[in-house]
Amino acid sequence: MTLNIVTDTTEEKTILEACISSKATPGRALRILEAGCGNKWQLKLNDIEYTLSGVDIDADAVSLRQSKFNDLDEVIIGDLREVALPEAAFDVIYTAYVLEHVSNVTRVLENFSRWLKPGGVIIIKVPDRDSVYGFMARSTPHWMHVYYYRLIKGNKNAGKPGYLPYPTVYDPALARRNIQQYCQSHGLAVKATFGKNNYLRKRSARDRFIRVFAQLVNVFSFGRLAWHYNDLIYIIEKPTADSQAAPTAASPLANSEHTGTRHNSTVTPARRPV
Repeated sequence: MTLNIVTDTTEEKTILEACISSKATPGRALRILEAGCGNKWQLKLNDIEYTLSGVDIDADAVSLRQSKFNDLDEVIIGDLREVALPEAAFDVIYTAYVLEHVSNVTRVLENFSRWLKPGGVIIIKVPDRDSVYGFMARSTPHWMHVYYYRLIKGNKNAGKPGYLPYPTVYDPALARRNIQQYCQSHGLAVKATFGKNNYLRKRSARDRFIRVFAQLVNVFSFGRLAWHYNDLIYIIEKPTADSQAAPTAASPLANSEHTGTRHNSTVTPARRPV
């Protein structure tokens, strides 16, 4: 499947918001599951009615988010590999920068498929393990990531409970070809795949240095490690019974942290007006 390059965050959000909105039905609230809650809900869906459930193993991170934004209708504390959620319960499953921190990603994908309604969509945002960025992240120790966040990105709370970064795993199942093969063999349709790079557009001295470094690593890897993007965004659909399950390369869309080993879960209602 063709890898479409997203030029900036505005374009990315426009694509994802349109994708989610297309699943809405008048008179019924769209059910969205954010798998790995993050800091806040990043997308604007003002034109549709929806409920937002968040599942995460890090209770501290969820508590920090709710204290700041209170944007989750339902809070679920549990491991994405083990938490028990109803089958065919959600219209949309959204996960951003979480799966690189998880071992046994295949188990998570199986759960996503089970939790998703037929006709629903899974949106996965994850660093490409086979990009220069992904290679460096999985080849360096966690303490270096903490100091990068503190000294380079200016996050003084980095590494503290509830704050990034989380230890990385980069399960081989995250390789682009393996994601595509998994979807094909499990009746899921990859509707579009996007690549995104956060430093190509920036002009600071730091970002110019990162760009040159990434290009050099690409050369020394004989082109195996991509430098012109670092993140992958997948839009994956669960076909209905009467639709084709095979992945398709042509799609209108193409044109336009952290789990552990806990086995229990806790559900806490946190309602907000939709």
